[in-house]
Amino acid sequence: MPSAFESDDGRIQSRTLGVLLVVGSLILLGYLSKAMLLVTLVIAVVIFMHELGHYLTARITGMKATEFYLGFGPRLFSFRRGETEFGVKPILAGAYVKVVGMTNLDEVEENDEPRTYRRQTYPKRLLVASAGSLMHFIMALLGLLALFLFVGEPVTQGDSWEISTVVEQSADGELSAAASAGLKAGDQILAVGSQPTPAWSDLVDAVRNQPGSFVRLEVLRDGQTLFRETKLGVDEDGYGILGVGGQRAVTNVSYNAPTAIQKTISEFVIMVGQSFKGIWSIFANLGDVADRIFSPPNDPSANENLETRPVSVVGAVQIGASDRLNGSERLQLFVAFNVFVGIFNLLPLLPLDGGHIAIATYERLREGRSGQRYMIDTARLMPITYAVVAFLAFFGLGAVYLDIANPLGF
Repeated sequence: MPSAFESDDGRIQSRTLGVLLVVGSLILLGYLSKAMLLVTLVIAVVIFMHELGHYLTARITGMKATEFYLGFGPRLFSFRRGETEFGVKPILAGAYVKVVGMTNLDEVEENDEPRTYRRQTYPKRLLVASAGSLMHFIMALLGLLALFLFVGEPVTQGDSWEISTVVEQSADGELSAAASAGLKAGDQILAVGSQPTPAWSDLVDAVRNQPGSFVRLEVLRDGQTLFRETKLGVDEDGYGILGVGGQRAVTNVSYNAPTAIQKTISEFVIMVGQSFKGIWSIFANLGDVADRIFSPPNDPSANENLETRPVSVVGAVQIGASDRLNGSERLQLFVAFNVFVGIFNLLPLLPLDGGHIAIATYERLREGRSGQRYMIDTARLMPITYAVVAFLAFFGLGAVYLDIANPLGF
């Protein structure tokens, strides 16, 4: 006799609880940070588009796709359209499309065998296996085109500078001079009193020579000139301090369609090269990566030399939600994320899509001109596959811990 947990009512209650937990987590995230919720949803859409690529190409090439799920774990809810079951699972760490007969190990009903992945031609298998990465590349290209055509490419304005951060409190707990003056990130300080400050060094000199003095700041904000008065603070060495950080001033430059298309292609090629370089640097410095992952919380060394620092989805959300990024920088992050994931997914290792591409290519080479279908014995590759899965699990969970214990300073 089935237990209460195995009854239909029990399963419905369990799924309802799971749905409430997922929805509640998203509401809580939105309450804590609307930017984090937005970035999380964008990443969920990116994951969905990856699997949509596999699903659509499988349908187009005549393969049978029986499941399309967002998330992993027990099923929360689902519905069926035709021969495919669509649904959501609680662990939103990925998604999957189940195409029947991906390997020789999959058991398939006899009447479905002609529609399995393994029975298709090499071009069809290649298309379905690479469709996820192709979707990432399409999203990256569209993102770059939008950047150059509409949003505008960030371009530095010579030696001019702008405020990047504002220190809210001074060492004694009082409002800093910058906070008292209402300064914001993106402001440009044109002068302190009668002294122009076209360069960052000019501001430093003007401020440090007037400790504790009341000064009049000339500020450029969104094209308008403002005037603010404030009392400068005094640092431990007796010099004046305002309480701001600076960066090169940038402006967003848009281009006409032909130029935007040209820059989109060239920038995409550059980012592909950077992704290969980043992946290589991680594998070439695994010892350094392990040291970072096992570093204690709040360890400054964990974020040194960022070229070899792994970043998880948690880190991507933290960076994307940072108020230090403007719209164009967030769009660039979206593009870089898609290019990197698309390239990484093509590594010739199971269970990555690149592993299926490598197998399909090897089988095609073994077939030669004979026209007789050759099928690799996937069981012989399972030890390697398990090792790859174990490494990816360690690497992924370690990167999540690293992003929580030692978050990047964004």
